Amino acid sequence: MSIQAQFFLPDELFNELERRAPQPENRSTLIAEALRYFFATHQESNELELINQHAKELNREAEDVLGYQVMSEER
Repeated sequence: MSIQAQFFLPDELFNELERRAPQPENRSTLIAEALRYFFATHQESNELELINQHAKELNREAEDVLGYQVMSEER
């Protein structure tokens, strides 16, 4: 099943797309292949997930740094 979509491209990208795939059907195939490749090579994640993945290590580092920050009792 295919769905028709409308989107906007910068002129230079559209010109390159027309050059490489002059027929509209070929353009659709090329765009679909490019998106499949992009999605396969770029993992979906967000910053919170990345922080949570490394939370224990980040907390250990923070505790280590805080261990060096001793407040002076002489004032």
